[in-house]
Parts: sequence; structure tokens; C-alpha cells
Amino acid sequence: MVFSDRKAELCKDRRFINTNKESTMSTFPLTEAILLEIHQSAGCQSYQTTKKTKFRTGQASMASQTAMGQEVLTAIFDALDMDAAACAAALDNLCEFGNAYKYLELNTWTFAADQRQVLWTLLGYFYVPGLARRVAFWNLVKPLDIGMPGGRFWYLPELSQTDGEPSLYLPVAQVVDWLLDLLGMSLEEFADKQSDSSSEARDGLRRSLYNWRKKTTISTASVHRYFSDGTVLDFQGAFIVDSGSSPTQQFADALSFVVRKKLSADQLRIEIPMTQPGRIESVLDGTVDESEMAAFVACLAERYSVPSQHTIRQRLLLAHMIQGGYQRLLKFLCPGIDPRCPVADQNKLLQLCAIYKLVYNMTIGARSSCGEQSEQAENIWFEEHLPPWDKYDLYLSILPSQRDTGNSALAQLLTRYFANSIPGAPLEDHVGLDAQSGVSIMQRKIERMREFDEERRAELELVEQLQVTSPWRTLQKQNRYWIVSQVVKHISLGPKIRHAALMRLHEIAATPSEKVQATLLELDWHLNSERGSRQKDVRQRVEALLDESQNSPAYELWEAPLLQYKAKHCLASNDFGEAGALFRKALQAGFERNYGPLRGEVARDCFAVEVANGKLVVNNHEKYYKEMLAGGGMEECDQVPSIEETARWVSTYFWSTLYKPYPGVVAQKPRARSQVRKMLEELMPLVLSDDQEGLLAWIKSNRPLLKSHLPDVDGNSVLMMLIKMGSRLDQALHMLPSKMQENWRQFLFLLIQESPSQLNIVDLKSQTPLMLIAEKGDAELVRIMLKAGANPEVQDCQGMTALHSAIKSQVKGCVDVLLDNPCRLDTLTNDGQSPLHTAAWTGNLHAVKRLLLMAPKLAWQRNSQNMTPLERVEYLIEVPQALQILSRELQTQGRRCPTKAELLEVVTLLEKAEP
Repeated sequence: MVFSDRKAELCKDRRFINTNKESTMSTFPLTEAILLEIHQSAGCQSYQTTKKTKFRTGQASMASQTAMGQEVLTAIFDALDMDAAACAAALDNLCEFGNAYKYLELNTWTFAADQRQVLWTLLGYFYVPGLARRVAFWNLVKPLDIGMPGGRFWYLPELSQTDGEPSLYLPVAQVVDWLLDLLGMSLEEFADKQSDSSSEARDGLRRSLYNWRKKTTISTASVHRYFSDGTVLDFQGAFIVDSGSSPTQQFADALSFVVRKKLSADQLRIEIPMTQPGRIESVLDGTVDESEMAAFVACLAERYSVPSQHTIRQRLLLAHMIQGGYQRLLKFLCPGIDPRCPVADQNKLLQLCAIYKLVYNMTIGARSSCGEQSEQAENIWFEEHLPPWDKYDLYLSILPSQRDTGNSALAQLLTRYFANSIPGAPLEDHVGLDAQSGVSIMQRKIERMREFDEERRAELELVEQLQVTSPWRTLQKQNRYWIVSQVVKHISLGPKIRHAALMRLHEIAATPSEKVQATLLELDWHLNSERGSRQKDVRQRVEALLDESQNSPAYELWEAPLLQYKAKHCLASNDFGEAGALFRKALQAGFERNYGPLRGEVARDCFAVEVANGKLVVNNHEKYYKEMLAGGGMEECDQVPSIEETARWVSTYFWSTLYKPYPGVVAQKPRARSQVRKMLEELMPLVLSDDQEGLLAWIKSNRPLLKSHLPDVDGNSVLMMLIKMGSRLDQALHMLPSKMQENWRQFLFLLIQESPSQLNIVDLKSQTPLMLIAEKGDAELVRIMLKAGANPEVQDCQGMTALHSAIKSQVKGCVDVLLDNPCRLDTLTNDGQSPLHTAAWTGNLHAVKRLLLMAPKLAWQRNSQNMTPLERVEYLIEVPQALQILSRELQTQGRRCPTKAELLEVVTLLEKAEP
């Protein structure tokens, strides 16, 4: 198993740090937090504050986080009336977004940027461009807004005039007006017509429509009540083509409709996709051919078609969701600004609308222009039509040509941007909405790209020079902090050159933040280097660096990595308890801002300290496992390892890598190792000589040890450890004389009888000694364990019981002992496998027969794959590849796979089962 151990990148910060805790909070919102915002905007039923907070920050248990995530997604899909295909497509896109977003998060540092700046930057550089691209692709497959005005983004705020003054036309108002226009009546007329004789109902509908046209939050319950599937509406403003009329008559009807609606050519250009100059005018003049007439009729019929109640609900709800999100986002990013404010300098969200429209239109344009060629041609067209100063900046995350490297480059770009951000400063404009602002923004971006490129070139030149000239003299010529900081981390350079660069970095560090960053790089040098390469005074140097940083004005900005290094300092001093406490503090501090992969690394170290001399406790340690997963600590694994496998790995990692005592500090050894060695040195002579009195005396004198777990990650009892040791040494034990083998066995019997409490002590996988012996097929030992009080109902981490294990052993006597004990027959594993399922797929005919006699209803029990035992076996028979996969899996466990003939016998038995 391989886990990533990437070093945290440290970047330049060119100013003093505001250490006010509230103003310096700067994290990437989790995907869960984004989903909760959508959930709220969609008008779904809210959760309790504590539950929401845990979910949005990822602090809930893994099971709770998964369950609530499914609830939130289902509620959103239901609120938007999405069908199964749309839900599946949305989930695919969410997974794609989540993977890309996680990569960006784990490679970006936010420094002192405040939360507004972080969110604003993510919106412009990642969220909105990606969303526009995906929605455009959806629309290419199946148009999402048939019947809506083609010249407006009806689900976005649009510029308009209100009482002669510039304003914004909000999404819900656009949908309400679209509906009223198709109905061909005013709001008041519609309310009167749809309400019953009750004035209260009429006033309620009228009030709702008035509120919806304003900026008031829409009521989703009202939408479903007023536009249920049974609602009957009379669409007097719709255009329905008479299929029985001639094309000429249909065109004449279309022109009459335009006259009746008082639609001008300019208005029609907004409503239907016939936007070329003079095209509408020619149609209205009647100076076009029949094909153009037919095209006009088709466009008009689609735009003014009669919508279903489902369509009306869906558009109102979508508009409501986007408008709600827009209003809350505006309140956070631009406090005090009215949602209808059309002034770009004040309402920054208009820039996001502009970004969305550009990306959407360019995606559609690429398909229209190159759709008959190839995907590559589309991609080239798309990139060529993006503004050149934004292509490798604002739109880097969606460039088809940068699909494999775009997010990596974007992470570097954002990190450099955040490094220079001043908390509380005005939000930097992403795009200009007029000529004057557009020019200044373009110039700023071009200058920034030039500066970044020049720094990169200077860095590479410096690295090249350091390899052929005097490092000290060469470094003295370079005064730019950022460039030298990158050289320190350049692994192609030798340790002496990098150390010289580190010393130069200390010399040129000007701000408190720069000084702390240089300190962090030196701490990394001292604490993460190989133990043998450390200098004798390394402990004193580390203490001095930590003390200096503790008193720095920039301490809070770099608190998480400083605490991590302080914890490693305590480890190197053999203070394991304080190291664990500091790692936990570092993990909590990591939630204050984005430190790239640091939080995952600290979680790994927390986990390692906890299980270095102690058992895995899932409820206590799951939070570290979860943060390792979220922090990219397992991205190099082919499959995500279980928490049990991870616990074993971090325990090994602790002793092999993390724990590096200082020179002169006596290296500690795993406590369990010394205990086991002492125990075996005492026991083995007694066992080999069959000294029953000596063994009994040993058991009595070691009762405290026998009643608890050994101090290791597996959490074995002495009995469990001896059983596992015996299994590993099985072949060697069989080579011993039969008398010695019998002595070993008799000792296990004695240990079980004299210390029965061990029988129900579980290891890190929640296994009991009974499960291991049952799977081994030792019927006699199973009988003794059961008689001594072993609980056969205990389930391991996969939900298996001793009965499942005995069935897999293929030993009839072992199965019979458990069934005759008796034990529960209907216990299911985590994947829904009953004991009969296990008996069936292992081809254990004896177990199948007995279970069918004792619990015939099990034949109809379905597992998590919705298969009965019979269906499971038939699948293995009918799909040879499935049987081959099972065979390989069982082979790795040292077990035989049932043959097809054996499985057919199982089928015969199961087919005879009666309900």
C-alpha cells in the first residue's frame, strides 16, 4: 500500500499580516457546503444548524455525511422536478466537478486572503466557467429552455428598464412574465380566472404573483399548489400551427399572430433564433422563399408553444433557486447592494453573468461552426474565440488543450494571486463590462502574466547557474524572495546548494510572513530529513526556530504547519503525548484556511501517533481516516483501503518514517513488541516441556495482561495473538513432533478455560478468536470456546459472524457445532449476505441442506445486489468471468473455489426450497 507524502508548498507573501481571526478565515468551501446552498436556494426543508454545520464542514461521521449527502441531492432533484435521466447526468457532472475541485483545493494555498476574496476568485476562475460549459453541453444534447426567449438568459439577471431607469430583470419575474404572455392576460386577470369564488384564494394567488415578480423569495409549496398537474390553463397568447392548413396559410397565421402580439422586428430577434441583420424584416415584409417562411413558422411555434404544468413548475423552481442563490451571494460579496442594481462597479455579480454567457455562447458556437467536423475542431474553435488575455487566466480550468494540466496550472496561479491578496481589500474585477474597465483589466492581467513568466524564467536560470558556479556568490545576486524560495524546494539540486538557498532566504525575508515561511522551510529541513544526516545541535536549533515563530505577528497565518512541526519536535524528544495533542491542534487549525495537502498529512500523523502503541478505535479514529481521504493521502492507492488497512499502514509509517528521535535521545520501540517477546520467552519453555503447573501459574500471574488488548494497532488479546501466530506458523508447527503440537493445543485449551474473557475481545477488524478458529475449521476448539462463553453472534467489520466463517471453512463438523449451539441464522453481512448466501456461493452443500431445514425462509432473502442465494449462484454459473474473479479472490486467501458442478448441485437444492 502506498500513501502520498507530498511536501507542503510555501509561497511568498509581500505584506504584513492582519491577525484578526475573523478577517483571515479563508478556506475552499467543501462540495457539501455548495450542495447545501443549492438545497436552500431550491426551497428544500432545512436541517438543524448543528447538523448543517457538521455536514458543510465535513465534521460529521462518514456514515452520516454519506446519508445526508444522498438526502440533500434527492431533495434538490425532487425540488426541480428532474427525471431519472437528468438526475443521472447531474450526478456524473457532480462527480467530475468534485474530482477537479478536490485537486484544486489540495494544490492551492490561500494565505491571508479573506473568505470573500477566496469565494470571488473561485467563482470567476472555476465555478462559473465550469458550470457554463456543462450547461451548454447539456443543452446541445437536449435543449433545456424550449419555448423561452432565445435572446435572453432567462435564468440569470438581465439588464432592463424600470420606470425609465436602468434595473435588473430577475429570473422569477422573467418566468412569470413569460407565462402571463402565453396566457395572453394580465396578472390580475389570471388571478381572477384561476381562483374560485373565494376572495381569499384570489388575493392569495394575486399576492404570490406580485411577490414573485418582485425580489421576494418564492414559495415552492405555492408553485406546486397553483400549477399542479390537474390545473387547467387557457393559453390565449400561444401560437398553435394548424397542421391541416397549407404552408402559405400557416405563414399568414404566423404574421397575424405577430401583429396581434404587437411584436417588432427587434423584439422578435430576442424571442426567436433568427438574429441575422435584416432577416426578420424580410420575413415580415413577405419577401422570402417558402423554406424561410417555414423556418419562421417553426421558430414562432416553438417559442410560443403551450407548456405543460411540469414545465411551468420546473422553470419557476429553477428561476427561484438561481435567484435565491444570487441574492445571498450578493449579500455576502457586495453587502448593501440592491439585487436589482445594474451598476457593474457595485454589483460585481454581473461580471459572473458575463463570464457565464461568454463560455456558454462560445460552447454553442463551437458546435454550430464545427459540429460536422470533429471534437478537436470544436475545441480549437472554442479556444480561439476566448479573449487571449483570459485564456490562460480566467478560463484555464476549461481549456480543452489543458485538460490534463489546467487545474495544476490554475492552482499555481491562484496560490500566487492569494499570496499577494490583502484581506479586506476590494474584490478585483474579473472582466470589464464597458470599454474603459475592459482595457484596464486586460492590461493588469497581461502585466501579471508577464511578471509570473519572468519569475519562472529567472528561477530556472538561477537553478542552472547554481550547478556550475559558486552557490554563495550566485545567490547573493538574487534578491527576490519568491524565486529563492522555489530554489530551496528544487529537488534536482544537492543538499548543500539548497541549504545555501535557505540561508539566503532568511537574509532577504522582509515581512513577518516571509520570515515564518523561511522558518518553515528550515524546520522541514531539520525534522523531515533522514535521522542520520541531522547535526548534533539540531534540537536546539529547532527549539529556537519554534520560539521565534511563536512570537511572530504572522504566527496565526501559519499556525497549522508550525503546530505540525512543533509536534514532530516533541516526537523527536520522545514526548509522544504532547506530540499527539499538538497534531490534533494542527489539524483543527488547518480548517482556518487552505494549506494545500497539509490537512491530510496532519491527519495521517494524528492517526499514526494514536495507533503507534494502541488499538484502532473506529469511532475515535475515523475522523483522521476521513481527513486522509479528503486530503489526498490515498490518491496513489489503486483502491481506497479500509480504515483497518489504513490503521496498520500508519502504525508502520510511525515507526519507519514519522518517528525520528534527536541525536542523543534513546529510540523507543513499539510497546507490544517488547511485551510479546517477554511473553514468548516465558511461555515457550513451559509449552515445550508440557509444564501444566507452570503454565497455570503464568496465566494467574498475568491476568491483567490477559484481560486487555495488547498495545498495538491490531488490538489483539493474548489468545488472539497466539491464534494468529499459530496460523502464520502453521507449517512450522506441523513439522514439530506430534507431542509438541499437542502441547501447544493443550495450552490453548487451558488458556481458554482459565481466561475466558479473552474470547469476546475483538481485534481491529472486530474479529473474535471464535471467528478465526471457525474459519480454520477446528470443530473441537470451536466447541470448547462456545462452552467457555464465546459469543457466536458477534459481527466483524464486514458483518460476518462465526457461522459465516465456519461455512467458508467447508468443515461439516465445524458448521454443525455452531448450528447445534445454537446461533442466529438470519444475521446479514454489510452487503446483505445471509449464512445461506455464503453457503451457496462457496458450494458448501452440507451447510445449504442444514440451513434450508432450519430456516427455509433464508432462500428468499435478498442481498444488497438484490439477489437471492439461488440467483447469486446462477449468476456465477452463467457468467464465467464472475466465477473466475471469485476463484482469484479465494486463491489469494488460500481457499478453493467451488466447481461449476458443485454450484449446480447447490442450484438443485435451492430450487426445491419452498416459501
